[in-house]
Amino acid sequence: MHLLGKTKRGQKRILEGLAAVLLLAAVFRVVTERAFFAQASMEGAFAVLTPEESRGTVTMTGRYLPPPYGFSEEKLLRYFGEEIGLTVDGTIREVSYEGRQEYVYEKLAAQAHSVIKVVYLEEPEAYYVCAEIALTGDQATASAGFRKRINKAAEKIGLSEVSTNLELCGIYEGEIPLGKKDEITDLLLSELYAQPVYENRQNANYTVYAYTGAVEEYITVEKKKINVQVAVYYDKDTDCTEVVLATPLGLR
Repeated sequence: MHLLGKTKRGQKRILEGLAAVLLLAAVFRVVTERAFFAQASMEGAFAVLTPEESRGTVTMTGRYLPPPYGFSEEKLLRYFGEEIGLTVDGTIREVSYEGRQEYVYEKLAAQAHSVIKVVYLEEPEAYYVCAEIALTGDQATASAGFRKRINKAAEKIGLSEVSTNLELCGIYEGEIPLGKKDEITDLLLSELYAQPVYENRQNANYTVYAYTGAVEEYITVEKKKINVQVAVYYDKDTDCTEVVLATPLGLR
């Protein structure tokens, strides 16, 4: 009886030791993953590519609830531009469509094309703030920073139903073979520690949707999280291939 008790106590200590080891392993794995994710970024992943041309585009749409005492669309546009680092120092165009009114500011620079606007829809009597920032050349990856600024600005001015998209595009001369498409896609996903969710690795409509903990935002499709898209397009007219890295989805 005494030996049986000692055996049970020994087994208990072994089990407790194993549980402690497993717990430490789990904690180590979580900490390690967080460290990896903290180092990964969309712009960092895109930087491993060597395209002939680069383009980065960020878009945002958010609903604005004006105060009951009224407000100035132009003032809102200037304030929003200031918050995202875009000085509104030119003409704000007023454009009318059937059931729609827009207040638009557009700015062109050497490697940037920026458009911000306030849109009023008569039905359902709603205001929206929209933005599209397109950067080219060595400034392309800076669009990722603009996305962060835009999200902060949207929160600050109280926008709801906010949707932002980031698209980093590398343009290559000629058509990329299927095997090379796979190689580029796998490299981008590995840089982001992203796991594929849906894949179409065919020459036509080549697209991979994936999820990574390195990107905070995500959408849910059929109960699966998605926050990264890699797509490859070939344009016969220009004889160029575009490799697109986007979050959460591409703009086209």
